[in-house]
Amino acid sequence: MSPQTLQLLLVLGVFAFYLHDSALLLHYDEIVLTRRGRRWFASAGSQTRLGGRYLYLPDPLRPAAPLFRGGWLDTGKPAEHWAGFDHYLIALSRFAAPCRLLWWLLLVALPLMLWRTAHPTAMLALAGAIYASVLWIGLRLWRLRRVLELSGRQALGLAFELLCCPPHAINTVRRLCERRGLRGEAMAAARRLLGAGHTAALAGEIGERLDLALDFRGDDPSLLDARRRLERLR
Repeated sequence: MSPQTLQLLLVLGVFAFYLHDSALLLHYDEIVLTRRGRRWFASAGSQTRLGGRYLYLPDPLRPAAPLFRGGWLDTGKPAEHWAGFDHYLIALSRFAAPCRLLWWLLLVALPLMLWRTAHPTAMLALAGAIYASVLWIGLRLWRLRRVLELSGRQALGLAFELLCCPPHAINTVRRLCERRGLRGEAMAAARRLLGAGHTAALAGEIGERLDLALDFRGDDPSLLDARRRLERLR
């Protein structure tokens, strides 16, 4: 195998690890809420189904965007503590700089340097910068572990996992959001975060999934209750 082929496989592997780690497979009763700038957006996933779930691929150009998933069928969960949620978002913002830097190093600088056949010293410097960024993320995990609701062992375990696979470290914010998730019923969270007039598209997506579920289990009380709550979302 030629060196050029190995370099190409390395670059493709980095992109594949990043995208695979970013992708979510949603149950029919799940949505995702993601923030871009100061605005929140919602989705129930694409129409592409894998293993009976709906594929959702976040914006690969926004690795530090908070992204939470939650279910709209179960209303028995405790309500979201919004003050705690806001503190969690503030903690997540501390990871934006290292995650974006790592994105540039792995997905832009590495392919360019391999393409230009950079000097070994430059490649060594790039590797050092990559692992320094991962260590930066690991230190943030340790310092913010209480706000992030992590035990010391969990913070160290996650930091070690990211150090073993730097492309996964780009997704640190998404991993932390996945660990916490939305608390409470997702339609109520969507109404609060999206605001009035921005929920119609989401209501249409949920309505399609709900109609499909009602075709199979039309007498399910939880589905009928979800239909009533969906009217408030519209």
